[in-house]
Amino acid sequence: MILDPAQWDRFLSGEAYDPSACLQAEAFAARNSAELVGDRCVRLGSGTEGFRVTVRTIGQEPKEAIASAEAVVEPRCMFEAPDPPSEPTSTPTPPGEEGDDEEEASPIEGLVCSGDPWEIDPENPVLPDATDLFTVRLSE
Repeated sequence: MILDPAQWDRFLSGEAYDPSACLQAEAFAARNSAELVGDRCVRLGSGTEGFRVTVRTIGQEPKEAIASAEAVVEPRCMFEAPDPPSEPTSTPTPPGEEGDDEEEASPIEGLVCSGDPWEIDPENPVLPDATDLFTVRLSE
């Protein structure tokens, strides 16, 4: 997906979330002596991107507790695909010089996070961290 900028807008708007968000919720619960229960981890509906989880404390009998929370995920970034490059004009290779048959991949541009532009090198693609890409806030 990282090398396909056409997918970035879907990802940043929440249409293509990775299921790892629910795995992270499960890991966070485990670090806090709890486990996901019931529906475990459910995406929010009605145009709000985020998740609802229900957890139960473990190892605390008879004082077991169950709690639910909703987290809304909001993008900090936007992606606007740059205009496609104009058709390159070919320049004939002068006699006696070798032409460069291999084109170098152009950097991917158009990702802006919190006002800062990111340029992605297709040879070594690295995106900002999730904390740079999204804000997560508890809503319930």
